[in-house]
Amino acid sequence: MSRYELTELLSAKKSLESTLRKIEQAVLSLEEKQKGGKNLKSQITLSKDRIKALTLAIELINVEIKKVS
Repeated sequence: MSRYELTELLSAKKSLESTLRKIEQAVLSLEEKQKGGKNLKSQITLSKDRIKALTLAIELINVEIKKVS
């Protein structure tokens, strides 16, 4: 039995997906600014690491959703 209800899992997934889209857009923006001569390598790396973490979290939530459904 899951510790979370389906509605909680779906809500968390929706929130994480929204954050993921925003960070993906931010990476594109940062990369464009870096092409203009700004040194934004650390911010880009951090954002890409966040994307990986959020993607993993969403995948794990999907596994839990399948268990609950």
